[in-house]
Amino acid sequence: MNSEKVLDSLFNKFNEEKKTGELLQLPSDFYKTAESELSGETGTSSAAEAQNHKSTLSALKQKRRQKILIYLAYGKPLPDPIPEEERRTYERILSFLNGGEKQQKPVHIRIVIKIPEVITTTGSTIGPYQEGETVAITNPSDAEFIINNKIGERIEE
Repeated sequence: MNSEKVLDSLFNKFNEEKKTGELLQLPSDFYKTAESELSGETGTSSAAEAQNHKSTLSALKQKRRQKILIYLAYGKPLPDPIPEEERRTYERILSFLNGGEKQQKPVHIRIVIKIPEVITTTGSTIGPYQEGETVAITNPSDAEFIINNKIGERIEE
């Protein structure tokens, strides 16, 4: 991937993130790949272009961190896949919010029907989900609710 493609990809991802309140899926190695490509830039780009690339990546990370905090505030599970750094941040903050309790490993579920936002029996809000979407549910009761109501099926890891 050359630096122009990296910038285009970063710029497109950033614009997509700005247009929606949802946290969009990104490959788990997205940041590592982007940072590696950007650090490998050589004479083909000026210092200003290199700085622009880094600024775009930084703005994308900041926008996604804001969304992660919103997801935490509403008890919404993260989409899958997402960069590993973001998953760790989400889990650390969630653990802190839960008083440092050991957080259960999330249950990965494939959604089998399109559903709007739903309130579960525990009072959590889940969704909206698209058919075929994969989600990681950290609350075991919510995972059970999704599976028992035939909204999704467990994915064995």
